[in-house]
Amino acid sequence: MDKKVQELLILAKKDVFGGNLGDNITTFKGDGLSFREIKEYELGDDVRKINWKATAKTQSTKVNIFDIEKELNILLVFCISGSVYFGTVRMKQDAIGEIMALLSYSVIKNNNKLSTLFFSDTVEEFLPPSKLNSIVYRTTQKTLEIDLLEKQVDYKALCEHINRTTKERSLVFLVGDFYGENIDLSSISYKNEVYALVVRDRFEEYPYISGEYDFVSPVDFKTNSVDIDKNIALRYQKLVLQQDRKFYEHCVRHRITTGKIYTDEDIYLRLSQILKG
Repeated sequence: MDKKVQELLILAKKDVFGGNLGDNITTFKGDGLSFREIKEYELGDDVRKINWKATAKTQSTKVNIFDIEKELNILLVFCISGSVYFGTVRMKQDAIGEIMALLSYSVIKNNNKLSTLFFSDTVEEFLPPSKLNSIVYRTTQKTLEIDLLEKQVDYKALCEHINRTTKERSLVFLVGDFYGENIDLSSISYKNEVYALVVRDRFEEYPYISGEYDFVSPVDFKTNSVDIDKNIALRYQKLVLQQDRKFYEHCVRHRITTGKIYTDEDIYLRLSQILKG
């Protein structure tokens, strides 16, 4: 076993089995016997689930929500792009490797089926559903070793692929840096419960350098000479924040859980916070 993969798996296994990360992965709302919560009625909710007592008390229509009592189908997706090939404190690819290892162990710990998809503008690799520990190693190894350069995520093609190949309702974890205009994940959010985990390096959101630099794009290898100062860095930061805010609003609108994880953070702690939230 590759030493880097082995060290990452040991760390992830210790965190998952020593904590409660696996217990934070949500269960679907459905027709099971396990009561979950009472919530405000929304268009499309089953009228048979209306809680008349709570409705009478609050003068607002309330419905009962139940958990589906069956194993979950969980799909991990590494959104592959050349922009992931970057890092100051730590490479984003390595941080994503730890996230994938943590989520994989969490799935196996809870006796659920795990599938892993590596996708750019097409399928790079797919690991079929499994409950075996071997899929944790294969997922982590592939995440750390896959070539990222000269690749870019086509989110429309990704969603079409998921909708075409995923027959049962699933928990879908999308992991990547999510750069791009008008990223639309709505088509997979209607059927599935979706998490979008944004992995970034702080420097790429605010390049605190000054002077003239040659930047090489890891997506197409084009070179641009840029003279950076504080004002330009702040303008760039503002554009990134605007793009992120638009994506966040999209996720909220379509009930997609999202959160950002920086390469210099405690990955386990931050991931736990996102799953709890």
